[in-house]
Amino acid sequence: MYFDYSVKPIEHKIYYAGKYAAKALSMFAYRSLTVKGKENIPLSGPLIITSNHIAFSDPAIIVANCPRTVHFMAKSELFMNPFKAVFMRNMNAFPVKRNYFDRAAIRRAELIVNNGWALGIFPEGRRVRNSSPTEAKNGVAYLARLTGADVLPVCIYRSPSDTSRWHSLVLSYGDVIKNPEFCFGVKKKSEELDFASELIMKRIKSLWEAENENNGS
Repeated sequence: MYFDYSVKPIEHKIYYAGKYAAKALSMFAYRSLTVKGKENIPLSGPLIITSNHIAFSDPAIIVANCPRTVHFMAKSELFMNPFKAVFMRNMNAFPVKRNYFDRAAIRRAELIVNNGWALGIFPEGRRVRNSSPTEAKNGVAYLARLTGADVLPVCIYRSPSDTSRWHSLVLSYGDVIKNPEFCFGVKKKSEELDFASELIMKRIKSLWEAENENNGS
């Protein structure tokens, strides 16, 4: 895997070029792209941005429409190719091994959040196309517990009935979940992580269901 964890995370300048390129491309890739709740995004301070995952382009959609610089945790397979790895690194992404407690990735994520930056994670750990968000793995909850950061739930919505290639998309930012809402330090660690994961996905699902109702699906 082509990634050096010994190099401290920085905010790469090429990220901003990629951000504007993604914004421009999204104007042609979708019939319409609606962004809601942008006022809910804290403009500074440690933050974990967590979203459902429906397509490979999801990180680009969030990056293009978020005023914060986002450091995304991405599956390690994307870093197997050296050219892809260079691109991903310059877009502030770093690898994580799925279905495995990846200590290097956890330390990287903790460093990013503790530096006051925004960390992006897809809690389901996989893409779930054209359906309601599913259950979350405990990775986001673990990092929220570890860092004390707040969590911003996000929903990327495509109508399940819209199967066309040139479809409409809604990106909806919900209300921030303040870290005390997770009640860490009250129950057993496993119970706390399960509760936090369920709360995060409940907020994401509520955003999805609201859009689904608006679209009459």
